This record gives sequence, C-alpha cells and structure tokens, in this order.
Amino acid sequence: MCPHLPNQPTHSMSPAPRFARRALLVFLLFAPWIASAEVPLYRVDPIAEYTTATTIRGHNESGAVVGDQVQAGQSMPFIATSTNGLALLPLPEGYDAGVAMDINDNGLVVGTVSDSGFPMDFGRPAFWTPDGSGDWTISIPQEFATLPSPIGGNLAVTGGMIVAVNDLGLMVGWSRLQGFQGGPTTLFSASDAPLNLGEMGFAATVRAINDNNVIAGGQLLLDLDTGTVTDIGVPAPIGSVGFSDAIAFAINNSDEAVVAANLASVPTENYLTYLYSAAVGFTQLNPAQLPSRFVGFYDNNDLGDVAASGGLLFRQEAELVTDLASLIDPVDSAWQVDLGFIANDRTLYTTARNTTTGASSIVRLVPGSDIVFESGFEPPAG
Repeated sequence: MCPHLPNQPTHSMSPAPRFARRALLVFLLFAPWIASAEVPLYRVDPIAEYTTATTIRGHNESGAVVGDQVQAGQSMPFIATSTNGLALLPLPEGYDAGVAMDINDNGLVVGTVSDSGFPMDFGRPAFWTPDGSGDWTISIPQEFATLPSPIGGNLAVTGGMIVAVNDLGLMVGWSRLQGFQGGPTTLFSASDAPLNLGEMGFAATVRAINDNNVIAGGQLLLDLDTGTVTDIGVPAPIGSVGFSDAIAFAINNSDEAVVAANLASVPTENYLTYLYSAAVGFTQLNPAQLPSRFVGFYDNNDLGDVAASGGLLFRQEAELVTDLASLIDPVDSAWQVDLGFIANDRTLYTTARNTTTGASSIVRLVPGSDIVFESGFEPPAG
C-alpha cells in the first residue's frame, strides 16, 4: 500500500517483480541503439466516422479511445472501439456536457462533466465505471469544499477535472478554486476524500500518471509511493538562447517524460520537444525542429517510441520519421492521417481524412510489414 496515500488500492505487484519490470524498461530505453532503420508500414483501420468536431484525448492498450465530440453545440464524452464504433458516455441527471480525458486497461474512464456547458471551464471531476455489459456508470468523486487561496485565505472549490488514470486505478487531476481557471493538483478516489498533492510539493498542473504511480506536469515529477518530488528543470541553452520553462506532458513506465520546452528567444512562446529521464537528462527529439508558438501533441510508449511535435521516433530502430504519409501502406494512400497516441504494440490511434470519399474518421494505424528509410538520422544520446 502506498505509504503516502491512505486508503488507496493495494498494489497487486510485489516489490521484486515491479523492480524487475522497471529494470527491463530502463534497459530497453538506454540499451545501444539498433541500427537496422526498419520501422513498421501502417494500414489504416477506421474505427468510427464523424461529421462534427471530434477530439481524441486518450487511449488504452486494449484499443479503446476516449474524447469528446460536439453535438447540438455541446461537448459530449465518448468511447470508441473497432468492435462497437463510437458511443457517447452517460451524463449525470441535469448535466449537459462532458469530456473523457483518459481510460485505463480496465476500462475506467476519467474526465469532467458540466451542468452549464463548457466542461473544460465549468465542469466537475467525473469517472465512468464499466458494468461488464457494454455500459458505463457515471460518478462524481468527493471534492474539497474549500482550499487555501494563492492570494491568502480560503476559497470555495467549484469543480475541477480528472485528467489521467493508471492501471492501478489512481485518478489525478485538479480542483478549481472559485474565481480561478484552475487550482491544486488533486488525487481523486472512487470512495475516499480527495488529496491535495500540492501539500506534497507538487506545485504544478498534472498532465499524466504512469503505472509506477509517478505523475508529471510542469517541470515536476512526483512519485506517489515515496512522496519524492523531482524538479527536472529546463534543457541546456541552444547556443546563446536559453529556456524559460518546460511542461512534461507524457510519461511512460520507464519514467521517461516527453517535454515541451519554451525557448526564450522572443516574447512569444516557442516550444521544442525534448525527452527527459533521470539517467540521461534532456535530449532533443528532433534537432531540426522549428520552434512552435503553440504546444503540440505528445505521447510515448513503454518501448521508448515517441509520437510528438517534431516527429515520430522509433527508438529501437533509431529512426525519426517527420512525414507520417511515408508510413502509410500505398493501399491506404488516400488517407491523410494526423499524429496520434502510440500504444505499446506500436498501433497509433488518431484521426484521418479519406481524400477519395471526403470522410473523416477516428482510426487506428496498424503496424504491419517493415519499411526501410535511409535518412541518416542520429538518435539522441542514450
């Protein structure tokens, strides 16, 4: 049981196997790079066609994706699978909008719901539990009544959001302080009172949690088992230009984070993608990446593959692909695909448009035969 998290689920994995799993993942991450330069060629498998704004927010290793879709002017939470297509998740009575942010391998979905529209701004934390028959039960966890204000005194808590869940069922998000767009990172529970992780030193907005119970957000990592907070800082300057801040957006089960680093070259924001690990520190995903004014997309899997702004990195093959179209089997060349989440079997979950039919779909990109590149890419040091 987590010593710092009373009344949390008991871990089903003993310390020895868990250590062995971490050791294996670290070996995969930092073993010498394989120079075969062969990466998968992908087939496009449509999951669900859509005709209105649809956003994928998360996925699990069983092939389910979750997100939100605009219907009648409101954001509605959904789950989509190759077997059942897209299905809307239920809302509590009196609620009219919601967003599904993440799903674990047990089918537990987390996100936010609202009774006044605009769930991202006015929602309450929520989670959906599968009933085993293809339906989900919506629940709103216990919330704080008040929390200390950053300007002194206490403020009422007016909702919040659960942004991530791991396979042990730990749900993390944030609580909204009255008059603010956000508030402290919070550990939510299906049965117990919430826990303010800001009191453990996590003074950042959480973005992700892995199965080692390590959360990531801002420039911080927090190991929930030990209570250890790590400030990862920022990358070394590029020439004479440094970085003002960094945001960890994804973390895999080898505790490697994918980070958006803000290059302080001009007053506007300019983000570059970096990888961070305790063993290596920061490495730039793509040295040729142009700084982007806006934060992009970030994901990684347990093989160390990365799907992020700057390119799709196949770690074991030491291959960085910047043109996703080059990965699509010629049979499916009519599909224009977007960058998406990358699973441990290297399946990609994303959206795509068929230029022949004009249809837009949630798709999974299924890895098949290998394709050989001759880019001469030099991988980050590792």
